[in-house]
Amino acid sequence: MKKFKLFTLLSVLLLMLSACGPPSTASTSEDTNENNTTTKDGKTQIHWLQHWVNEQGPDKINEVKKAFEAKHPDIELIIDDLPFAQEHDKILSLDLAGNPPDIITASGAWLTEFADAGIIEPIDDRLATLPEDMKKEIEGPMMLPYKGNIYGMPITNGNIALFYNKKLLDEAGVEVPTTWDEFMEASIKLTDPSKNRYALTGNLAAEPPTVITYEVMPFILQAGGKILENNKAVFNSPEGVKALNYLKDLMVTNKVSTPGELSAGEKEKRANFSSGNVAFMFEGPWGVNIQKNLNPDLDFGVAPLPKGEQTGTIAQGSVLALSSKGKNKDAAWKFIEFMGSAEGQLLWDKATNFFPYNTETMNDPYFREDPYLKVFVEEFETFDRVEVVDHYLPNAVDLRKQFTIEIQNFITGKKTAEEALDDAAAYWNEVLEKNK
Repeated sequence: MKKFKLFTLLSVLLLMLSACGPPSTASTSEDTNENNTTTKDGKTQIHWLQHWVNEQGPDKINEVKKAFEAKHPDIELIIDDLPFAQEHDKILSLDLAGNPPDIITASGAWLTEFADAGIIEPIDDRLATLPEDMKKEIEGPMMLPYKGNIYGMPITNGNIALFYNKKLLDEAGVEVPTTWDEFMEASIKLTDPSKNRYALTGNLAAEPPTVITYEVMPFILQAGGKILENNKAVFNSPEGVKALNYLKDLMVTNKVSTPGELSAGEKEKRANFSSGNVAFMFEGPWGVNIQKNLNPDLDFGVAPLPKGEQTGTIAQGSVLALSSKGKNKDAAWKFIEFMGSAEGQLLWDKATNFFPYNTETMNDPYFREDPYLKVFVEEFETFDRVEVVDHYLPNAVDLRKQFTIEIQNFITGKKTAEEALDDAAAYWNEVLEKNK
């Protein structure tokens, strides 16, 4: 298993990291015992490691903390925060040091890796104790078992849609595109390098390999293809080739994307769009609040992704998982259960402008009437194909990286679309076969 390679690198970092816990948004040094699990007034402390304070700000996240502690006055929630790009490796190092948080935020691409490494533990027995209505509300593609067990409670959910700069489209006399042809035509018209103005913020960085689900996979679905089928990579299809050629026409032939696309990631993408010089960005519902914080004066809208042969988008999200080495699992589970409930998710989403997984929460007018978020609801309900990929990929981070590298090989002319997709699919299928 490739997962063990991670620990070779981490052992080098251990001397620097093993003595350090994750940074916290609350000071706890004066009111905790030496094990940092109980306050002087007898409350059980639980630590939640996540990255959203960095993106959303502490005030909104603390609303969730306050609501949870009001329901469970015997528990104190400590919110530990790191930038997303650092979180994955920090979780690995803390687990190796024997000092993990009680609650781990696992992005979809990390779930199987953490499960295989024993960093998080199955929650099937705990899920069995939930009320029947909640069990039905959280059914769906992010709650399927991995190797016979379920490892996390989904708390964020999101499909990819099209963000657009209203001012730039108005100035150019361009309507919001609804098809591939319209998107290409609009992108060419909106691009003017002499004014540092581009249609699309292009992002294909291999580290961290998160952008592949935003920038490439939806095109494959829209071309009529699929990413996975019957536990096998099937994106190396004529539809996949068509999608890659369309993407290359955008980025290379017509040069409508921002420079440096092969080294730019999510942070750079969002900064490009917030600058006001980029017309389009592919983003999830979590990006709405991020853009409002980055540039409150930016007038932007959200629309469904343009249609190719069909409509299609990728869905992804994060789960909360129990640390296998956590000190207070029962208390930690109470928070995970709260965050998965309709009540907890509505509170969380209103605080952060995220999109829910709980189906009861998704029916709330807050989502169906919001001009931004209702687009994501409509895509879920009307698109021809919405595919969830990451949550059940063994070693998903590595697979996404290899896929991204092959896309880079195609964009730079080192391989044809067929060669790049065939090589990526061969790599994926070798891993998938070994992990059946």
